[in-house]
Amino acid sequence: MPYLAGVVTGMLLTVLVVFLVDNLAVEPQKIVNWDVAAQKLQSSITVMKEEAREVRQEVHKATH
Repeated sequence: MPYLAGVVTGMLLTVLVVFLVDNLAVEPQKIVNWDVAAQKLQSSITVMKEEAREVRQEVHKATH
């Protein structure tokens, strides 16, 4: 598990640094289109919530 924690921490720090470079640089560089990234993340969350709801329903049916 320490390996996974290191990987997740590294990913979060990388995203933070890229975000700061995009938004705080003297000349904005726009490495990432944050609007598109936010839309994709939101759609992924929506899909995951729907899949989790379906799994809960299947588990509920299976246990009754």
